[in-house]
Amino acid sequence: MKKSIWLFAKITQFAILILFCFTLNCQKKVEEEITVTEPQSLSSKVAGLTLNGWEIYDRVLEFTAENLYEKINGRAEFYMAYDVIGMTFASFEKSTDNEHFIDMSIYDMGTPTNAFGVFSGERSKGVPPIGLGREAYRAGANYYIWKGQYYTQIVASDTTDEFQQLGLDLARKATDFLLDSGEPVWGLNALPQVDLVPGSVQYFLVNAMSLDFMRNTYMAQYTKGDAVVTIFLSQRDSQEIARVTVAKYIDYANQYGEGVKSLTVDGLELVSCDMNGSYDVVFQKGNLVGGVSEVEEQSLAIQAAIDLWRQLPHE
Repeated sequence: MKKSIWLFAKITQFAILILFCFTLNCQKKVEEEITVTEPQSLSSKVAGLTLNGWEIYDRVLEFTAENLYEKINGRAEFYMAYDVIGMTFASFEKSTDNEHFIDMSIYDMGTPTNAFGVFSGERSKGVPPIGLGREAYRAGANYYIWKGQYYTQIVASDTTDEFQQLGLDLARKATDFLLDSGEPVWGLNALPQVDLVPGSVQYFLVNAMSLDFMRNTYMAQYTKGDAVVTIFLSQRDSQEIARVTVAKYIDYANQYGEGVKSLTVDGLELVSCDMNGSYDVVFQKGNLVGGVSEVEEQSLAIQAAIDLWRQLPHE
């Protein structure tokens, strides 16, 4: 009996030992797999971009929101207004002539919405789009690309066909390795598409129309007959905050305009603001604040605001 108990105990100890070793081995394999499959850093990927006969000057540089001004002093505030996380920078130079260069700046904006904000804020009017990322365009030999949470600038020292092609090659390679979560940008889906002027949508995280109370705001241009009007749409966290935002807009109009009128048109409640020769019209719809800005004719401003209200999602 004692021998049987002793044998059972030994077998149990041996089984526990085997299980312990197996667990350690599995853990080691998992750790090795994690190490092997760990993605390259963004700076490493940029360093891997090669152009025949070119080299990266010095090294790839990384900047945070705190020291971004060291690279783009005077412009850093623009990116900080969209909660920039960091920027990866590389300057490609010809091996035989360092006066010719192509600079690449990749801004990590944290979210696709903020990345679209900086892209839309720097986009030139009338530039034709190109098929890179979610949206992109070319100006001369320079490329500007929005993909996911990243905004990429590629700026060349020359505008020749050679530099246009080199810039395009870099743009394609960078766009390929930048990840995109697929997270939608709310305003691009919420804004009506009818009569929308292509490439006119802008997003402001803060200070839309230079008003500190207008946050999370989209602005776009729409054709209305022979006229073009600017609309705005702001999504707030609650109906109460939306109501307060409209009240602040009215206070602003009373202070800087010539008059404020409350209107009810077909059951819609609007506020018309005479802003010294042009008209703003503002309304609340649930947790949305919308309207038009700087329209020369009051009747057109009112009708454009009504059209916007009717095309927005029902609350």
